[in-house]
Amino acid sequence: MKRAIALADNCIDVYYKLDKYYLTGNSIDFAFNYRNMGGDVTEMTILGNDVFSLALVERLKEKGIPLRVIKEVDRPTGMATMDIVNGDKIHIKFVGNAMEEINLSEDDLNFIKEFDIVYAERWAKIGRYIKDLRKDNQIWVYDFSKRLELPGNDEILPFLDYAFFSYDSEDDYIREFMRKTQAKGAKCVIAMLGEHGSIAYDGNNFYRETAEKVPIVNTVGAGDSYIAAFTYGLSLGESIAECMKRGKDRATKIIQQFNPYI
Repeated sequence: MKRAIALADNCIDVYYKLDKYYLTGNSIDFAFNYRNMGGDVTEMTILGNDVFSLALVERLKEKGIPLRVIKEVDRPTGMATMDIVNGDKIHIKFVGNAMEEINLSEDDLNFIKEFDIVYAERWAKIGRYIKDLRKDNQIWVYDFSKRLELPGNDEILPFLDYAFFSYDSEDDYIREFMRKTQAKGAKCVIAMLGEHGSIAYDGNNFYRETAEKVPIVNTVGAGDSYIAAFTYGLSLGESIAECMKRGKDRATKIIQQFNPYI
């Protein structure tokens, strides 16, 4: 089985109106979903100075996910004030963020090199390291979310195998964006389109996967769970189309519940 590592953010989503919260962050949602499907994944992150970091350590242990602590910092875990309107997430406010102090040591970089699959997102700030860090036999997966046109994207793209973006629908803009992005070096570009499904482009063909119409409880984690399932499919040697189907199935389950993972 291929070994995956998830870098690097963690935070808390708090719904004051509902008196609920959960541990989250792109890499956390990825790791929890990937592990739940049977994958071998290690979480690599920073721990803050509050009770939420202690809760994260315990939750990872409960789920059988090894934890590599980059460092512990005297700063609160990031916390997002959230609300839900008709099942759709609303970010109201974000405070505190231990991820601001992220910096990978030489030991951390060597540790990452041991894995077959590397998942990262913006708080990993991997652009500083990826050119020298990436090994030829690794699969690199990166979640750009809705940050389609940031200048820093170009320094990362040539080293990625699978680049994921979030967008609203399939139109001329996103298709042309995917063509241009794939030409910059990413092996395959995937656009997650919410209720409009997802599309992928590998330099030769576009692949499409429709979304299922189901009752929506919370859209948080839809993208993260899709990427986790898609990547798990990659670990099994599945095709792009098979991985997209796997991603759709997982995201469909997630949006029908409150938490962003099972």
